[in-house]
Amino acid sequence: MRKTIKNNNDILKIMKIIYYQKDKIYLDWMGFIITDINKPSYHHIKKAEDLKKDNESIQATVSNGAYLGKKSHELLHRIEIIDKDLYNSWNYIFSVINNMKRYPIDDIWKIIFELQEKSLALENNKVYKKNNKK
Repeated sequence: MRKTIKNNNDILKIMKIIYYQKDKIYLDWMGFIITDINKPSYHHIKKAEDLKKDNESIQATVSNGAYLGKKSHELLHRIEIIDKDLYNSWNYIFSVINNMKRYPIDDIWKIIFELQEKSLALENNKVYKKNNKK
């Protein structure tokens, strides 16, 4: 009998097995280290509202998931508000990784770190502008 996947944590466990087979220290899909503080979280690559529009199940699945740390996930959702193109670039690279069904190759990590740099610069610039308005 096949086990029913009940929640995002079940999906994350499966994704860890697929993508991080032997790693003790590992990076999430935005290039940040997963730690006890920055625990893994599940990100829907295709949003639940878009899945509903397409009459697809909104249940978390490996095929629609990105493996992010909590901090990365929060950053990604701030980026979504500030820069939709950058947000879409992240989701595209998540789809590429997901379709590979393996730990990202070096070319993918290069793109991840470029996107990470852009994301952090955007976030820092936003904070800088906000602080200087006072």
